[in-house]
Amino acid sequence: MFDRISESCNVLVRAVSKSTREVLHERVGHNVWTNTGREYSCLLKTMTPEGAPYRSDLIAYMGVGSGSQPETVNVTSLVTPIAFQQGSFLKPIAHARTSFQSVSSGVRTAVRYTCVYTEEEFIFSGNSSVLISECGLFTNGNQDTFVRGGRNTNIDVARAQSPVAYHSFDPIPKTSGIELEIIWELRH
Repeated sequence: MFDRISESCNVLVRAVSKSTREVLHERVGHNVWTNTGREYSCLLKTMTPEGAPYRSDLIAYMGVGSGSQPETVNVTSLVTPIAFQQGSFLKPIAHARTSFQSVSSGVRTAVRYTCVYTEEEFIFSGNSSVLISECGLFTNGNQDTFVRGGRNTNIDVARAQSPVAYHSFDPIPKTSGIELEIIWELRH
């Protein structure tokens, strides 16, 4: 497993050959915490006057696309979302691979989320490859009500789904012989 992320970036996108396990493409860089993400962070940390949380949803999905836009706080969706399997846009994070990075004092100040797109995903009839050039991090909350577990993951509504974080990069071709891994680190 490759999971080294340098201090100068927080998103690692890697394409690996199915047959040789050779790294064919690798992109590293920063993300932007969108206004949706900033609002999420603010409301997640705050209680209502009645003592209930404003939000209880958690980071749970990644989505990818073939578009690109400037990484600004105003990003409200992926430009060109792609279904990773028939009808599904958002892929659950591999929670078994989630890890916390500690500073030397042992305090957990960063978390890494991983999502792996297998060799067969994204390849549909008539297409031998797709270009991946953007990704987003999403909660499991309903887009409008923030209720946990209410996120619609269908490709039909992908353009209406706001990521909490967004990253664009030089395109990576994804074919049936390539596994795509995204490691996303959030530092606090």
